[in-house]
Amino acid sequence: MSEVQRTKNKTLVLDAEAANAPMVVVYRGLGPEYDPEKYGYDTSSWIMKQIQEALSDDLLKKIIFVVPDDYSVDLETSIQQATALIKGKITTYSLCGFSKGGAPLYRNLTKRTWKILGLIDPVSPSMVKLTKDTRMDNGVVDPYFKKIRCIYGVSHWGTPPPPGKDRKAYNGNEVSYAEIKDFYDHLKDLGVDMIDAGKKSHKEMPEAFFEQYGSSFL
Repeated sequence: MSEVQRTKNKTLVLDAEAANAPMVVVYRGLGPEYDPEKYGYDTSSWIMKQIQEALSDDLLKKIIFVVPDDYSVDLETSIQQATALIKGKITTYSLCGFSKGGAPLYRNLTKRTWKILGLIDPVSPSMVKLTKDTRMDNGVVDPYFKKIRCIYGVSHWGTPPPPGKDRKAYNGNEVSYAEIKDFYDHLKDLGVDMIDAGKKSHKEMPEAFFEQYGSSFL
């Protein structure tokens, strides 16, 4: 099995053992730099480990995985640096985002022709700032709904507001829940291929996602 390599910008690369293989870029979330106690586990190395534990050796030999150091790393820089380490030909590109890693996914929807867009318990587009006073619209994903594969656990993202409470009076946790629930419902209405996470924790999402959808990248 190929060893994980690291590019100049610290992007991790796991090459396939095939002459032709798809490339899958996976962004992680907030990580230890944001909150060591709450998100200390969420590193690029941890994401890569979740991928390796979720997929069979056969699939790992057929797919190239690229994990940027954090969600602020430029996508094209990571792809270009990773490509320089790849031995075979890249056949297709897919993009995934875990948690806050959903933000770079939404921002890069138009950058390439993506085969699969993986939403792994992500923030909603409506939570991503475009400017100081404006945010993305959840409809940004609409043209790509057939390419989306998703796992979601709405309860991870805040506290359900009491019935009948004015949305303008929601506290921070209630706002977060409402934003995610709106996007969850939006994806349901679109008919995307999506798993309801049930009792799985936020931390369990990446492995569960790749167990379910790993073969979709081929």
